[in-house]
Amino acid sequence: MYRRTFLAAACATLAPKWAQAHSPWGQYAVYRQKHLLVLSSRDDAPSYPYSKLLVDAINQGAPEASARPARAKDLRRAYDLLRTDQFQFALLSAPNVDAMRKATGPFAGEKTVALSTVYQFGELHFVVRADFPENLVAVVADAVLASLDALPEAKPPSDVAQLPKLHPGARWAIDEFLNPTHHR
Repeated sequence: MYRRTFLAAACATLAPKWAQAHSPWGQYAVYRQKHLLVLSSRDDAPSYPYSKLLVDAINQGAPEASARPARAKDLRRAYDLLRTDQFQFALLSAPNVDAMRKATGPFAGEKTVALSTVYQFGELHFVVRADFPENLVAVVADAVLASLDALPEAKPPSDVAQLPKLHPGARWAIDEFLNPTHHR
C-alpha cells in the first residue's frame, strides 16, 4: 500500500515535466501525464502483443500507473520518440535496444539513446530512459516482479540483476524482491 501512495505522489510531482512534452497536441500531453505508456514498434513484431501482457501486469501491481501499450509505426519513430523524451518506457527486441544504445545498424551516425533495462522477457527488453527517476522505476519494476507468473519467458530475477545496463531503480526492486528487508 505504501508504494501505491508513493507512486501517486511521485507522479503528481513529475506532472509538470510531462506536461512540457514535445507534442503539439495538448490532449496528448495530458494523456501522457495520466498513463505510463509502454512503447513498441510495428516492425518489431513480438513487442506489441507482449506489451499488452506487460501493461496488464503493471496495472495489477501499480494501478495508479494506468499503464497503456503504445505502438510506433516503425523503429525509426520509436527511436525518435525515446531520444526526444516523448516516451520514457519501451519494450523492444534486444538487437533493436542495442542498436539504439550504440547508434548502430539503422541508427548508425545518429545520437545514442541512453536506455536502461527494467526487466527482460526472452529476447524482449523492457527499457526506460536512463535519466528516469529511480523511485518511479522501482515501483514499476516491483509491479512486474509481483506478476512474473503471468509474463511468459520472464527471466529469473537473479539473472536480470546481473544485467550490466539495469536501471538503478529496477536493481533496488529486484534486490528487495530477492532479499526482503523490513521496508517491504
